[in-house]
Amino acid sequence: MTILFYIGIALTLVGLAGIGWFIVRVKRLKDVQRNDAEVQAELRALVLLNTGAVGLAFMGLAMTVVGLIMA
Repeated sequence: MTILFYIGIALTLVGLAGIGWFIVRVKRLKDVQRNDAEVQAELRALVLLNTGAVGLAFMGLAMTVVGLIMA
């Protein structure tokens, strides 16, 4: 079950990197002046990115915990 533990850690780190990328893109979007339609389109894409990143981080943490319990 050690492999499950390490896969979980890797998925968690990828999810956290996705959350970091989300934060960078939101700050960049906040600094640039655009019209409302462009901002809404970008925010829709960012919501999908954020949801995926949080879900991936959660799955990685769950796999890590299961790997620790089974070891």
